[in-house]
Amino acid sequence: MKSILNTRLLVIHFIAFLLIMYGAQMFGFIFDYKFLFLDHTNRINYPSRMDSDMAIVEQVGNFGLILSFILSWVISSRKNWHWINSIIVFVLTFAIENWVLLRWTKFHNIYLSPGGLFHVFSKWGHIAEGTILLVVGLSLLFFKSNNEVYKPRYRKG
Repeated sequence: MKSILNTRLLVIHFIAFLLIMYGAQMFGFIFDYKFLFLDHTNRINYPSRMDSDMAIVEQVGNFGLILSFILSWVISSRKNWHWINSIIVFVLTFAIENWVLLRWTKFHNIYLSPGGLFHVFSKWGHIAEGTILLVVGLSLLFFKSNNEVYKPRYRKG
């Protein structure tokens, strides 16, 4: 079992899954942007609409999580790595995010730091932030140096 698991791959893909999921959530905020960010009094008067909009944002994040799982599985199969690595990262990320073990507020400053150049609470700020998070997450998945399997070096003699 130890030869099947690749801890470096698990850590890198876990970070990439989170970045892709949060990037997709940034795009999800655009769905009903006017209601979520501009009409503050309507948010108080229509709590069910607020709940449904936030549910849509979370589902868009889950879609990003599924997309990153598919990409990770494709990468793992092309590199002849075991598919269990992708499933472990997917289940772990899904459980942590959706069962409130790790919430957006805990890592808000970390994941929003690349978008600090933009006014995040604008439509274009959300697009820029989502794009940055997706590009960084996808680059973690696809860069060759990040996906090399750790091979210990043995000394002769």
